[in-house]
Amino acid sequence: MTTEKKKPTEETIAAAKKRLVAAKQQREKDRAAADRKFWQAVANEIDAGNCRQVDAVDALDFNRDYIRRNLKQLAEGS
Repeated sequence: MTTEKKKPTEETIAAAKKRLVAAKQQREKDRAAADRKFWQAVANEIDAGNCRQVDAVDALDFNRDYIRRNLKQLAEGS
């Protein structure tokens, strides 16, 4: 039993492209929110005195400059 794929029309292609663009935009929003949440958790641990930046470097396997830049961006509200 073979199922044949339907062929896309100009209308279905245009609609699919719109949905794909919307999905990409949502992905970017979700990723930005997840990044903010993550860096806020890192900042909270450091600010609470539970660890130092160097400890975060060790735990997360990021270099210190990367952590510093992201914490700075978080503090600036970017």
